[in-house]
Amino acid sequence: MLIGIKLINFKNFQDTTIILGPLTLLVGTNAAGKSNIRDACRFLHGISRGYSIAEILGEKYIEGGVLQWRGIRGGTKEITFAGRSSFELEVIFTIKDKIEERILAYWIQVEADRIGNPPRVIGESLTELIGINDRNQSQLIFDSHPKENSLPQHDPLYLNVRVQKKGSSQYPTFSFWNQCPIIRQLIEHSDVSPSVRETARLAIKAFTSMRFLDLSPEAMRMPSLPGQTILGDRGENLSSVLQAICQNPERKQALLQWIQKLTPMDAKDFEFPSDFTGKVLLTLVEENGQRISAYSASDGTLRFLGIIAALLGTEAARFYFVEELENGIHPTRLHLILQLMEQKVAEGRIQIIATTHSPQLLKSLSPKSLEYASLLYRIPNRTYAKVKRIIDIPEAQRIIQEQDFANLHESGWLEDMVYFC
Repeated sequence: MLIGIKLINFKNFQDTTIILGPLTLLVGTNAAGKSNIRDACRFLHGISRGYSIAEILGEKYIEGGVLQWRGIRGGTKEITFAGRSSFELEVIFTIKDKIEERILAYWIQVEADRIGNPPRVIGESLTELIGINDRNQSQLIFDSHPKENSLPQHDPLYLNVRVQKKGSSQYPTFSFWNQCPIIRQLIEHSDVSPSVRETARLAIKAFTSMRFLDLSPEAMRMPSLPGQTILGDRGENLSSVLQAICQNPERKQALLQWIQKLTPMDAKDFEFPSDFTGKVLLTLVEENGQRISAYSASDGTLRFLGIIAALLGTEAARFYFVEELENGIHPTRLHLILQLMEQKVAEGRIQIIATTHSPQLLKSLSPKSLEYASLLYRIPNRTYAKVKRIIDIPEAQRIIQEQDFANLHESGWLEDMVYFC
């Protein structure tokens, strides 16, 4: 699980840290920086896919001109704060090996806008933490800029890195190509100790199983081939994902129960008729026998189905980032979406970050989830954004108990409190 992310000179964040929980709700006005948190998570995901820094920030094509990866919004020109030459990203997260759960801190600094030259890594490290707040007890895995016995970094193409050697107090130095993240290169470096390669592999694995849902009803209305069991970020393959869920009677029953709760439909079954190409299209069957295909279903119903398919699917990811959770969904049903998400994260296999403008979602959060809800805001006449947990806003916890929290958010009280305190 991701525990926290620190951003320095990244997008509209000059220096800020966001604390993450099993379910993290990000609230804030337009341009406050909610989608920039998504970009930071996508950057980590790009590292896990083995891309170069240029490919992560730009785009990645494969044979036939097929776009495999859409880069970070704004590319190298707009990824840094106020025209800075570089940005830094640090993430604290947990991994599980065969014995125990471990806490790691991964840091990377990237020089982004190099006119006529590709972006490059200018600093990177991986550290095992004994406690989240006690860096003095940390164990270095690798570091390009160790505090003791600093390394020369003069080569324009390579980065010198000290790497842990098992059973020794020595940290031998290796040189790595600076246009790709070092952590990826470590995994395949035969001269690096197996324990370091395994820790790097587990760290990469923590960033691999990520989905970034920005659901599009148009994409979800398209038929898909059976066997395509991973929901696309826009909701592609919805029909075949739901078909796979329905092959398991328990999952199918859970799916029906949620769709009955979330929509006014009296759905009793699902059908998946195929066209002449073999593709299937979701059809909902109501109690009275009426059949409604994905072509005719409302946008809100499809968004419900997309979220349910993502969380109940046979190949669910371990991390989901959901943009504007309330889009197309009636306010009276929003609490049910939260109920589903809180139920799934409580099982310990999924982590969710969701952005919202909706006061109703804040009102519906459980006390545990409210602990990780954060406000993103910009102070007037300042160019940078900041993040603050809602429970850390002065008087917030008392006010939440005494007044309608949704109305407070809607009136701008949260922003007023952080501006003047």
